[in-house]
Amino acid sequence: MLRAGVRTTLFAMLAGCSLLAACDKSGSDPDVSKTPSKSPKASKNAKLTDQMVAAVSTTRSATVISVYFSLDNTPAVHQALPMEIVLVPHEKLARVVGQFHGQEGITVVSGDAMEPKTDVEPESTLKHQLVLMPTAEGLFMVTASVETEGADGTVSRIFSIPLIVAPAQAAGPAAPPAGPAANGTQDKSQTHPAG
Repeated sequence: MLRAGVRTTLFAMLAGCSLLAACDKSGSDPDVSKTPSKSPKASKNAKLTDQMVAAVSTTRSATVISVYFSLDNTPAVHQALPMEIVLVPHEKLARVVGQFHGQEGITVVSGDAMEPKTDVEPESTLKHQLVLMPTAEGLFMVTASVETEGADGTVSRIFSIPLIVAPAQAAGPAAPPAGPAANGTQDKSQTHPAG
């Protein structure tokens, strides 16, 4: 099992790497300042909630389509985890289909395949629901493989969704903390007047 400090450090490193990957910047562009911006921002038409987070792609996939996700609760071992997925295309696409896979430690219980959508308009929202079952504690990835058919032909794009799974909650009532509350109980029993 990982200690809390190690988990926090891993989470911070993952978040930092995710932010760097999401920047979608590379030094290979000749002159970035003169190219028109094709930023994959969610438009006013796209209906995304404030809790939605962008999935990470190692390529410039987000210029064609973006994948967002949100969780209803904290991932915990052996507890069903509903996940809302929203795909937002940034150009007109003839067809969009998605597949979702969990690595060892995360099982996709339902929603592993998204129904194909045809004649998809730019900045529309394609919603999909997954139910995951974490089987182990730790850091895991759910992979979204999104196949699009458009002006560039048929292209598969891979997005990663990181999850940090906490240990399962102990069954039964919670034990009282061993810190200040326990000391407060001792102090009260020692302050009773004799008499």
